Amino acid sequence: MARLPKAIRARLGVRTASALSAAAVVAIALIVAGAALVFLVGQSLRATVKDSAEDRTKQIVERVEGNYEGSANENAREAIDVLATPDDLVQVLVRYESDDDEDHVTVIEAGSDAAGRAAALSTITPDDGKSVVLPNTEVRRADGVPAKVVLVAAGAVSAGDHVVVLVAMPLKPVDDATSTLLFYLMFGVPILILITGLTTYFFAGRALRPVEAIRSRVAAMSEKDLSQRVPVPPARDEVGRLAETMNAMIERLQDAQGVQRRFVADASHELRSPLATIATGLELMQRGSNEPGTVTALRGETERLNRLVDALLLLARADERGLQPRREEVDLDEVAESERGRPSESRVVAEVQTEPVRVIGDRGQLARVVRNLVDNARRHARSRVVVRVMREGGMAVVEVSDDGPGVPLEDRARVFDRFVRLDAARARADGGSGLGLAIVAEVVAAHGGTVEVDDATIGGARFRVRLPAQPPVPVGDRTPAVPWQPVAPTPTAPTPAVAHLQQPVRDEDAKRDPETRPWGLPAVPTSPPVGLPSPRRRSAQPGMPGGQPGSVIR
Repeated sequence: MARLPKAIRARLGVRTASALSAAAVVAIALIVAGAALVFLVGQSLRATVKDSAEDRTKQIVERVEGNYEGSANENAREAIDVLATPDDLVQVLVRYESDDDEDHVTVIEAGSDAAGRAAALSTITPDDGKSVVLPNTEVRRADGVPAKVVLVAAGAVSAGDHVVVLVAMPLKPVDDATSTLLFYLMFGVPILILITGLTTYFFAGRALRPVEAIRSRVAAMSEKDLSQRVPVPPARDEVGRLAETMNAMIERLQDAQGVQRRFVADASHELRSPLATIATGLELMQRGSNEPGTVTALRGETERLNRLVDALLLLARADERGLQPRREEVDLDEVAESERGRPSESRVVAEVQTEPVRVIGDRGQLARVVRNLVDNARRHARSRVVVRVMREGGMAVVEVSDDGPGVPLEDRARVFDRFVRLDAARARADGGSGLGLAIVAEVVAAHGGTVEVDDATIGGARFRVRLPAQPPVPVGDRTPAVPWQPVAPTPTAPTPAVAHLQQPVRDEDAKRDPETRPWGLPAVPTSPPVGLPSPRRRSAQPGMPGGQPGSVIR
């Protein structure tokens, strides 16, 4: 089937292909089995004929050697008369010795009617007590007709004379039986092949009825209505599992479609509010209103609109191909420390408690995770927000707790969905769009971590992020950091006001997400300025305050 032209294979359905395959297999099996059967039957029949010829020869030899008549010629005739039928090909030859031992005469003393006495069946003269078997030879009958036979020649002694007994069993019955068997096989095998092909075609069609029902149901579905399900056959076989898998896939598509529709509707609703405010403010300014509050309101709505669009783009990128954060060493405690004095509309100041923990990931995206959790805690807190960074075994843990109302147990799973606001945070005046925690979940998952929410010890909710941490470096194993060296500018390019270190080019960066800069967080330079130490480790140089040359400080 694989060698057929593509045009023919394209027109062959499963039923036809199955029928042809079954017919081909059965044809090969029957041809091989038929050939083997004909060969084995022929060999078996030939062996039977050979055994019969040897038995008849042995009987005649014993009769001749019995010397019932007193002379070799009389013994030969008596044995033929008693043991041979007219249709048998049997002869008894007697060799008479002359007075000269070197000369002798062989005479056909007895023969059956079919063999006659005119010519010997064979010239073979085995010694006394020996026998020779010719399994497939040709002899001539008394009437001159040739015949294929199994010939057995045996030597014996009768009345002191050497005797040769020739017995020939015809092979015509064997050939007739083999030809008859081959005839029936030539007619029977094609009929069996045809029956096999038709039966396979019929039963393959019945077996494929559930598949056709599944295909018809799926073809009738549209992208607007995914509520239908394909029929599941009662048999729990491959087709049944296929139907169950199709239904599970359609259910997932329906859920994804529902999420997408809700996402589009919620995004449109969220974008409508700031756009309406901006349009109203512009209309007032067009009418000549010079109130300072109008410009302030427009700037606030613009900032809110930018944040919302940025969040939607990040989530859209996550849905399209998944987040692919940059991979670099990030001091998670420094990211959390930046929240200590960050200004906010809320009067609650974040309390930051950290210990040195380093992870591999995207600094901007991780800072956005901490920022979103802190902003969420400030919106719900009464008076306290606590940020803790610690190490637990091989994991880096970030905890953000507040003393607000907390998150109900039944809402802790869906709080990370998009555009989800609990009843206590429905007002848009608090600045929440319902995307912050969804972004947290996406970024943490892209970094190989987990995020969960439970009850805080200070009375509200505690969001707990776990990320794979880098192993700590023992103090005794730390080596002095190499001082940063400036890079000489190229002659063709203008000399910049502040030069940066030359960093190795990473080809994988082309596949990473663009740089993430959370709102209100200054961009962290990937390379410190010339003459300045590393932001994580500084090597005290001669003439610089603090420490001995080569010491490492935080």
